[in-house]
Amino acid sequence: MDKSKDIHKYVWIEFGIWFIILLVLVFGIKLYNYKNSEKLTTYQIFLPDVDGLVVGSPVRYLGVQIGYIDKIKIVYDEVYIKLIITDKDLNLPKGVIATVEFNGMGGSKSLEIYPPTKESIASGKIMAVSKPVRLNDAIALMDHMFDKIDSIASRFSFFAKETGMTDIENSGLNFDKIDENIEKTNQFIKLFKRNQDNP
Repeated sequence: MDKSKDIHKYVWIEFGIWFIILLVLVFGIKLYNYKNSEKLTTYQIFLPDVDGLVVGSPVRYLGVQIGYIDKIKIVYDEVYIKLIITDKDLNLPKGVIATVEFNGMGGSKSLEIYPPTKESIASGKIMAVSKPVRLNDAIALMDHMFDKIDSIASRFSFFAKETGMTDIENSGLNFDKIDENIEKTNQFIKLFKRNQDNP
């Protein structure tokens, strides 16, 4: 009986020692991470729209990952973002521009940082923000681009007819067909945009 009580007591003592070692180890790791995180550079910005950014999303400068998003919080009509720069050798110039962009084929997002422009430097901000570009904006830009191409093709067709460029007309190029194809493409983009706006 006395031996079993002694063994039981030694087991509890050993358990207590291992528990204290584990606590010291966990505390040491936490302290080490805290000291390292204090050395990292952090920025705080407000964006009008984060467009799918989450905590942990990468922060990139000219396409190279330099950090990650640490905190996201809605404050009134803007979104507060705290980002941590893990690249200790990098010093971002004043007036850099931050915006949200696609990061890869899966649709994940990243906070992209670009070099400063004259306007962003003149704003006096350490980090200027730019509204994210959405798919609808890209479709509207394509629609505008096809309108311009249609206008150029029409003017070129008129110019060819007015200047008597019969060699081009006899070569099999049909400028009326080009206009029709561009018009069909325009109609397709407008229909696609209408479906995107009204799902």
